[in-house]
Amino acid sequence: MDSRKKDRLERTVQKGMLKFILVSGVLGWGVSTAILFSIIQHFTGTTQTINTVVLSLVLFPVGGLFWGGAMWWFVKSQYKKMVSEKL
Repeated sequence: MDSRKKDRLERTVQKGMLKFILVSGVLGWGVSTAILFSIIQHFTGTTQTINTVVLSLVLFPVGGLFWGGAMWWFVKSQYKKMVSEKL
């Protein structure tokens, strides 16, 4: 593992699980996916209602909680592996 990746991994773990899940999962994946979903629906000609947009802005961020949690588990396992290799 190169030193830049190690530094980034350490900074990510130091920020904590909650911040990682909220920023990377809910905002990074959930909200951006909801917006992308709405844009794709617009360009494909699918009829959108305010209910569809609101529902996507609720459900995708909830999915982002799970995605962020899964990614946090992966990051922590990579961090533990890195720490054990240092010893």
